[in-house]
Amino acid sequence: MKLAVVYARYSSEKQNDQSIEGQLDVCQKYAAQNGLEIVDTYIDRAMSGTNDNRPAFQQMLADCAKPVPWDIILVYAIDRFGRNSIEIAVNKQKIKKSHKTLISATQRTSENIDGTKNLDGILLENMYIGLAEYYSAELSQKVRRGFHENRKKGLFCGGSIIFGYRVVNKRVEINEDEANIVRYIFDQYAHGRQAKNILNELTAQGIGRRNKPFPINTFYSILHNPKYIGVANLSDGAYTNIYPPIIPKELFEKVQMILEKNKRGSRSKDTDYLLTRKCICGYCGRNIHAETGTARDGTVRHYYKCDGRKNHHDCQKSVVRKDDLEQLVLQITRDIIGTSENIELIADGVMEIHEKRLHDHSVLNLLLAERDKLQKVVDNIMKAIEQGILTPTTKARMEQTEQQLSDINVQINAEQCKLQSQLKREQVIEYLKHTVWQKPQLMIYTLIQKIVLYDDKIEIYYNYADPMKADASPADEHRLFFSINGSSLLCSVSPNKLKANPFPLGDGFAFIVWIKHN
Repeated sequence: MKLAVVYARYSSEKQNDQSIEGQLDVCQKYAAQNGLEIVDTYIDRAMSGTNDNRPAFQQMLADCAKPVPWDIILVYAIDRFGRNSIEIAVNKQKIKKSHKTLISATQRTSENIDGTKNLDGILLENMYIGLAEYYSAELSQKVRRGFHENRKKGLFCGGSIIFGYRVVNKRVEINEDEANIVRYIFDQYAHGRQAKNILNELTAQGIGRRNKPFPINTFYSILHNPKYIGVANLSDGAYTNIYPPIIPKELFEKVQMILEKNKRGSRSKDTDYLLTRKCICGYCGRNIHAETGTARDGTVRHYYKCDGRKNHHDCQKSVVRKDDLEQLVLQITRDIIGTSENIELIADGVMEIHEKRLHDHSVLNLLLAERDKLQKVVDNIMKAIEQGILTPTTKARMEQTEQQLSDINVQINAEQCKLQSQLKREQVIEYLKHTVWQKPQLMIYTLIQKIVLYDDKIEIYYNYADPMKADASPADEHRLFFSINGSSLLCSVSPNKLKANPFPLGDGFAFIVWIKHN
């Protein structure tokens, strides 16, 4: 008597365990009539068969590769095993390599229980697979068509309803209590108030969603959502008849412009903040952000402020005027890094890293691995075709994969050509002497890892060799300490590593420079 396992599944929440019980009952009767003993079952509930990303199914495939005593996989029908012809072929090949056989209790399959070929079963099995895939595609198409027709009529087709609306008889209506909050959020943000301040005010008044304060990501989702002006961008198109507008289009567009300006956080209206995302508070360790304020006389002032002081109110780090800090960092960087001797030193480090990367060929290796993966997919599809599985989906998948394979070969050729072109030391020196200094933002991005701010000193961490390893700990680096009093500059280590011209900063001020050496 041969040993077997049963695989069963149903597709949606509308079905239930009775479907599983029915499948198991039929499989047990088939096993009794054909001399099979069922030793285990694998069951996936509410899982689609259009792909093989099913927990029990994947566990069954994994068990096939182990020394298990059973060699028959019994299903109620082929479509329980899957509804995708290519995946069925690939997975059948996997179980075949493990000397396992797929048998249906209600349909003829390509192999019999004893392992012999079933000639009419080869044709019938492929027909069953094609019908199952066709049924799945047709059902999906009908569902999408039904959604589209309902949406054209202005009907709500399910899913979560956004804040400010409610659903009544399949139609979206404005929830005026919530809509007033949405209007207030848009109006306040458009008038220049910060998101955190608006949220704090709403929270203080007990206003939120589901008796909880608005998370910051929900706040920004509200500001970005075009449904508040009546536009629903869904998978099958844009609809303007489902959501009644809450916000005027002009107000929404104004808010989007403000969001776009603030998106990267490196600009405040028309002002560039060169050190954004580079500064860290030396006292609390939080980020230091760009900040803009308006004095009583209307003067606009720009400065950097610790997030611990701004939002958490537990740090006493004083604010720093934007222009003073940026000019200081730029001048220090020019004086320390910009000497001819140090540019030569940096160029040597860059060339060392460049040559190492040429030997590693990391990008090329990734491309070659991806090509091998695509080639395996092509080979599996060819095996499916050799077994007689040739459907429109098989053909489309083969064409798609072959195109991807062609594209990856083009990228491999380009990368190989790139590796053959050597970076010259003279180019690095020219870049460091002229190009990088002409644009302050480029200089800061290229040379500076981070800046740690205190009230009486700053620490600047430079990376001149390998920015990809910028998170190395100070213990792994050479530390240069410059104590500045007036115009005197004292270096605590040998100056042959890195030299700097004196730069007067005022009595009692100091800065520390960490230079990354590899």
